[in-house]
Amino acid sequence: MFKKFISAVIAITMVMGMCSCSEQSSGSEPQPGSQIVQPSEPKPTQQPSSFEPTKDMLNPTADYQFVAASDVSSDEKFLIGANEFSVNLFKTSVAKDLADGKNTLVSPESVLFALGMTQSGAKGETLRQMQKVLCGDLDTETFNKNMNKLMTSASKSSDFKFGIANSVWVRDMQDMTLTEQFAKNCKQMYNAELFKAPFNDDTLKQMNNWVSDKTDKMIPSILDNLEPSTAAVLLNCIAFDAQWAKPYDKKDVVDNREFTLQDGKKVNCSMMNSEEKLYVSDENAQGFIKNYKGGKYAFMAILPNEGVSLSDYVNSLTADKFAKLYAGKTDAYKVFASMPKFKYDYGKNLNDTLKQMGITDAFDDSKADFSGMTEQQKLFISNVFHKTHIEVDELGTKAAAATAVMMDVSGAIPADVNQKDITLDRPFAYAIMDTETGLPVFMGTVCDPTAS
Repeated sequence: MFKKFISAVIAITMVMGMCSCSEQSSGSEPQPGSQIVQPSEPKPTQQPSSFEPTKDMLNPTADYQFVAASDVSSDEKFLIGANEFSVNLFKTSVAKDLADGKNTLVSPESVLFALGMTQSGAKGETLRQMQKVLCGDLDTETFNKNMNKLMTSASKSSDFKFGIANSVWVRDMQDMTLTEQFAKNCKQMYNAELFKAPFNDDTLKQMNNWVSDKTDKMIPSILDNLEPSTAAVLLNCIAFDAQWAKPYDKKDVVDNREFTLQDGKKVNCSMMNSEEKLYVSDENAQGFIKNYKGGKYAFMAILPNEGVSLSDYVNSLTADKFAKLYAGKTDAYKVFASMPKFKYDYGKNLNDTLKQMGITDAFDDSKADFSGMTEQQKLFISNVFHKTHIEVDELGTKAAAATAVMMDVSGAIPADVNQKDITLDRPFAYAIMDTETGLPVFMGTVCDPTAS
């Protein structure tokens, strides 16, 4: 597990640097070099824990702007592939911690954004493996366009906050420039900020401060150190803040209710009671869906049946089973639901998870091919770090995720039939769902609502 997050105190101003190479997708003349922001020394007069570029900050690429999708409806093949990745990432990454009775939480969408940018610089067998795992062999161009649609649709409404931020950090070193096509993809499709920095202690603070800012301080830091061999870092952050469509009244919250842990021990927690209209079930579990204000996102709670452990249920979960569980929601029942308030952090190194899922060459310094990212240096993925935070209470939900892809230089540095009573008083799973795409933004488990 990651050590307890600590808040960084830093503020920065930035000046421009340069990063360039030729367009890799055509035989035309090279485009103007992609410009990269260079963070300057922190200013003591600025507010702490704030990443605020000055008015002089320029776009990371001079010739490109973020292009919001005009049609945000996702391709069916993308939805199927992204759902499969989400479920596989969840069950593979949390298996050990879940078996140990720990609370877990991952954001498949955050990981998709970070690895999607990384995939834009991959070639050969490295690219083939990433395409297969991330979205069922979907080509990179189509994948990027669909990720762009997710970014565009996330910011459609004022009923909730759903912030998505991406950035690429490049070590300021000789013979290390990004290809123009990679910079173009990151900017146009992912709206990524690009920074060139010395990768010293100040840079580490600036990266962590960027993450803190983009997650509304819910995740104060993502990295503990920068290795001398690290040449680039790709970051994604997601910040989610939404109120329930129907918040709980004070009378709906009951303190000192028992919650039974998987080892049989009991803890006391505050339980929130409500009547819900949407019921979900399969052969091994049942649950309910509670909408957030605006209706675009919803909380789906999944309680395994008596005699079925949460660990066994998650291990048996498939993409098809999860998709059918959500798609099969019904309003045929009144659901009297009880759910504990909970709040916790979770962190994970995803290296082994992604290797188990099929991305292997990207982590092998002798096989990785990221020549679409930079042609001067041979890069490979050294680490993929993932951190999350969630708070669920009477008003709604706050959640955040941060994913860092570290790129190193190779060789270098029932009462009646119409009523359902569901009480989440033992370990359960949950997902925060995008109701338009049917994709999970967050997936987690609660084994102990009192653990932080």
